[in-house]
Amino acid sequence: MDNKIIESEVMQAEANLLTALREGELLKGVSMHLNSPDYRNIWNGEIKTYEMLEARIKMGIEKGLKSIDYKVQSRNFSFINADIVLETLTATETTTMRDGSSATSGITAVTILWQRIDNKWQLGYLHASELPKEN
Repeated sequence: MDNKIIESEVMQAEANLLTALREGELLKGVSMHLNSPDYRNIWNGEIKTYEMLEARIKMGIEKGLKSIDYKVQSRNFSFINADIVLETLTATETTTMRDGSSATSGITAVTILWQRIDNKWQLGYLHASELPKEN
């Protein structure tokens, strides 16, 4: 198992995801998550399945959601095996609406379980929590 090659592949998958989200191809971004009954997306305590995530993004698009971006402050990888990687990062997320307005989150801790299925890296699980604001 060559961790450098695996890390490079996961980073490319993440870059592809970010490109889709930044360019407003939000449903393409959703499709990079594992479409499985086992998938979970937990964001600040709100638990979503794949179907719930997809429905939420579709509703956001209907309400004017244009793009999503996140800026990474730190990143760490744990290699479970050649097909499963745990990524932990801190980032801020910015959502932009078609009317030009935007909102940026505080610094958020994110854990992503990347799974290689049929030689394609997908987000198999995601858990994120906004960190407490410093005084």
